[in-house]
Amino acid sequence: MRVFSMVLSFLLMAVFNPCFTCRAMENGETDRIKKPVAESIRIRQNTQEQEQQWRDDKEKLLARYARLEETKKQLTLRRTALDDKVKETKSRIAAKHKQLDDIEGIGKEIAPLIDSLIKELETFVASDLPFLAEERLNRLQRLGELRGDPEVAVSEKFRKVMEALLVETEYGNTIEVYQETIALGGRGTLVDIFRLGRVGLFFQTLDRTSCGRYDVAAASWQPLPSEYNRSIATAMEIGAKRRPAELLTLPLG
Repeated sequence: MRVFSMVLSFLLMAVFNPCFTCRAMENGETDRIKKPVAESIRIRQNTQEQEQQWRDDKEKLLARYARLEETKKQLTLRRTALDDKVKETKSRIAAKHKQLDDIEGIGKEIAPLIDSLIKELETFVASDLPFLAEERLNRLQRLGELRGDPEVAVSEKFRKVMEALLVETEYGNTIEVYQETIALGGRGTLVDIFRLGRVGLFFQTLDRTSCGRYDVAAASWQPLPSEYNRSIATAMEIGAKRRPAELLTLPLG
């Protein structure tokens, strides 16, 4: 009964008050127009947001591409320089091997060359990445002792120097995994080391929670973000020949 009274009142107002009906119709028409306009505005806003997101993503990708191109350029230059050094070293070794056939009687001529090669090797190792430091320093120490030993023939001294040069040359063409104690956070820590030729030297703690690389400019080990943990762990497995080679993302330079 109450609902019927309300409906009846509404009808009477509509009959005796046309303005009421007009206002109701106007309000309905306004709502009908507002809805598609609001929807259009919402769609436009979403489109603008998507376009802005796309532009931001594009800028990030372009910046990343530029960084990768620069890294590629630097690696290419370094590879070329290393290849030239290897060719130069192999050429010198080949030439010196030829001289071994006529080594008799030219000991005074060879001795200064041996001294020069050992000094060059010492300088090179000192400025190189600090991988296998103990092994390489021991090799240099043995060469120094051999150089000053009058009981050792000049030809034998020369052969040992050539062997050391060949070993150092091969480091640039190989990868390797080994354990070593390095300085981290002011204390010595035993870690796994991954050597990528002479391009990069990376470490990972034995619990696989931290990783880093050797910064040549700072002459120290620097930590890397945890996002590189997986890539470095994979590199360790590849270097240890526990999985096939694959493309990895590693920070270089």
